[in-house]
Amino acid sequence: MASSKDIQETKKICAGIRQFNKELLDHLYTQAAETGRYPSPDKAINELYRLVKVAILGNLPPLSLAMFQRSIMRDQDVIDMEAVLGARLFRDTYHDAVDAYFRHRPGLEIKKGKPGRKPNVVLAKRIWALKAEGRTNREIQETLNASGENRSLEAYEAYLKKRRRARKQ
Repeated sequence: MASSKDIQETKKICAGIRQFNKELLDHLYTQAAETGRYPSPDKAINELYRLVKVAILGNLPPLSLAMFQRSIMRDQDVIDMEAVLGARLFRDTYHDAVDAYFRHRPGLEIKKGKPGRKPNVVLAKRIWALKAEGRTNREIQETLNASGENRSLEAYEAYLKKRRRARKQ
């Protein structure tokens, strides 16, 4: 059974590996941008793992059968690295590859959306116009429900609140 100290040590190792992967992915995409080609995140991760494999195993000369069997075990070690360090590391590396792809690809910037619900200004102006005609909240609800706006009486009352009206205009 793993102790909490082992778990903390593993988290530190994963954080270090993830930082290394981020820097290497940035380097790969920078080189790719210089040549004018932009590999997909999947291809970048494959290239990243090839580089990591060379870093771990080094450039080995042609192998005899016995050495080949041992190299298969080493290859299996590299493949199982994701299983040892957890699936989270692979997922985070993929997200980092996607971020690097968008960062280095011109014209593909990700725009942040505005938080919260989108205001329904058209409906609000319609409700305010009906109220200005002198209709009651119940009459407003019946009129708008007949045209397909199915909302509660409280929802229409909320559109008539002074704070909402000041914000929308």
